[in-house]
Formats: sequence, C-alpha cells, structure tokens
Amino acid sequence: GKTALAVHWAHRVRDRFPDGQLYVNLRGYDPDQPVAPADALARFLTGLGVAGPDVPLELEDRAARYRSEVAGRRMLVVLDNAATVEQVRPLLPGTGKCLVAVTSRDSLAGLVAVDGAHRLDLDLLPPRDAVALLRRLVGERVDAEPEAALTLVDQCARLPLALRVAAELAASRPAVPLAELVAELSDRQRRLELLDAGGDPHAAVRVVFSWSIRRLSPETARTFRLLGLHPGPDFDPYAAAALADTTLEQAGRELEQLVRAHLIHTTAPARYAMHDLLRIYAIQLVTEEDSDTDRQAALTGCSTATSPPQPPPWTPSIHPKPIAVRASLHMP
Repeated sequence: GKTALAVHWAHRVRDRFPDGQLYVNLRGYDPDQPVAPADALARFLTGLGVAGPDVPLELEDRAARYRSEVAGRRMLVVLDNAATVEQVRPLLPGTGKCLVAVTSRDSLAGLVAVDGAHRLDLDLLPPRDAVALLRRLVGERVDAEPEAALTLVDQCARLPLALRVAAELAASRPAVPLAELVAELSDRQRRLELLDAGGDPHAAVRVVFSWSIRRLSPETARTFRLLGLHPGPDFDPYAAAALADTTLEQAGRELEQLVRAHLIHTTAPARYAMHDLLRIYAIQLVTEEDSDTDRQAALTGCSTATSPPQPPPWTPSIHPKPIAVRASLHMP
C-alpha cells in the first residue's frame, strides 16, 4: 500500500524534478537488519556519480558529501519503509530544492516537530477502491459475484496486502466461486493462515503485522494482545488500564504508542479501535503468549471497569422504637 502509492506518485511528478530521483528501501520492519544510514548514503553517493574510493568512510562525512552533491539540484528522494527518525535524518538533503518522501508504519513525530515534515496518514481503502483493486487482480469474477466480493473486501479489512493475497488465492483456483473463498475466510481462526502467499514473508499478513509488534516495548506489546479480548467494537483508556492491570496514565501512553505504530486507530476523542485482521492477530497472540489465568484476570478486570455502577443493596432499617413509628402514622 504505502510503497506502491509512493512509487506511483514519484512517477507522476518526475517532471517536477529534472535532476533525478533517489530511492532506497530502508527495510525498517523486515526480519533482516534495517539498512543503516551510512549504507544508504553510500548507495546515494554512488548513484550521484561518486566513485567508490571517493565515498567517505564515516557517517557524518558521507552525509556532508551527500548534501554537497545534491546542493542546487532539484531532486526527489524517496525513503521507503523507515522505522525510526534516526534512520531518516542523515538522509535529508538539507536543500530547499529537493523533496523527500518518507513511508513508515510509525508516525515519526520527530520529523514533524524538528525537521518540518508534513505527515499524511493513510486510511484503509474506501470500499469502492478496495473492490476496484480486487477487480483489477481477479477480473470479471468480481462482477459476477458482487456480494461475495464485498464480503471478501471486508474480511481483508480493506488492506491492500490482504486483498492482494486473497486475490492470488482466488486466481490459483479459477474454477472455485468467490463465495467459497469467503466461506473459508469466515473462519476467524484460519483467516490469517489463509492470507499467506506461501513462503514469502512480505506476502503473509500475520508476518507483516509481527514486524510492527517487534518494535514495541514488552508492556505495550502485552497491552496490544490483551486489547484483543475487549468485547466491544472500541475501547477507551479506562478499559485498556483494566485489561492490562496498569494505571490510567500508563495505559494512555501505551495506546498512543499503538496509534503511532498504526496498530490501533482513534474513532473519537479518547476512543480507539483496531480493524478486524489486527483484532484476530491480537487474539491469536494473547492465546499463544498469555496464560489462561492472565487472560481471565484481564477479562474480569475489564468487566468490572466497564460495568455500570450498581446501587448498594437495600436493607430495611430497624428503628429502635417501633411503637413510636406506628404512633407517628396514626391518623385521627
């Protein structure tokens, strides 16, 4: 989704940058080691015509040489799949004539606060666009089974990766109706297993989700897992604190970390939700990594925190002078 959009946009605006474009996949969330800024700078310098022996050895020297090479040029720099601000900042050209586009699963708030970046948050595909993507991948079968296609889009949470994997699965079985694939994906226990292109970690929805989870603190990762147990469509910091058995302030901080990692999203002030595939993933993780006792304690805490307050049980008071009470009610 993000990479395809960035590359498509770069092609559309290439005429605005007559001095060329630079692209690097920083692999910030891949299972392998992310690309270090020094290595990315070496690639950029080579692409700008600097001979290998002339590429400086140290990061700061490479960054200075890079800024010198692009000074005065009108170029587009695409930094794809960045994980941290530290991975990005040495690659900023430092000239007003260059434009840098960064894609990331994280909000990279430091780039906005310090470097003047403008953040563009990508939402899930609108239903019409999701169906259009499915149609482009699967063809006329989408129009032959419009209801099944709409359900399939919802089962994939309108995520481009999930839609592409589902489309590959449908294409591998051309004689099977889409409705049959929908029936298979209706099993929430198997949905993430089915949305796996087989052997390619970049085409397995569960694996891609795991890359974001790995970057969380243990406490925030635990909160994400426990949020999968929440019975409602959305939740607030009070419910998160009850599930994780932590303070309201700590729960609020962890929820904001999950928002920045795009593992949950806000639905209203102090209200949060996760889309269906992430909820399924959270439930699988909490089942695998947390004990029955911990899960039950989280559910009990959440139930207690979200239940409406009950009035105290009514107990008739015993007056020490019942005769006086009767007398006070005597009507002449």
